[in-house]
Amino acid sequence: MTHRRLLILAALTALTLAACGENPKTAEASEAPSAKIAAPPSAPKADTGLEAYVDHYPFDVVNGVTWNDHPVVKAGLAKTVTNAEIRRTIETLAGPTAPIESYEGKLMSWACETHNCGPHQWSVLIDPSSGATDVCYYNESINRSRAHWFFAGGTEQWRDGTCQLKED
Repeated sequence: MTHRRLLILAALTALTLAACGENPKTAEASEAPSAKIAAPPSAPKADTGLEAYVDHYPFDVVNGVTWNDHPVVKAGLAKTVTNAEIRRTIETLAGPTAPIESYEGKLMSWACETHNCGPHQWSVLIDPSSGATDVCYYNESINRSRAHWFFAGGTEQWRDGTCQLKED
């Protein structure tokens, strides 16, 4: 009877070990997973709600909130504009503005200081699907011929001209 138990135990062990080994299908799948797994569908564009502001002024209330108070705009300014004084000026200084428009795939607001528009102005450009924010700030008393740019990627540049951007 012991011999019979040993044979059954040996057979079960052999079956168990055989099940643990690689078979051709398992080996093929582990060698080339990309061939067997389809790429995930691209993520849908996020809806920031900013498109609704096109042709409105930044102080216009759209869906219950102004442009400057919109969470995506506030977050973009906080992340991009590293100079606290410039950021505070853009967020709080009331003055003449232009309607928000589409510019090179982004939504752009432009504003300036009352009675000092030429020498002191700024533009905020936001990607409506990602919220990535670029900001132009021009202050003639700091640099007469160049504007200070803050980019979503964390870089800054000084560029010729003011923040009155026009497509050619």
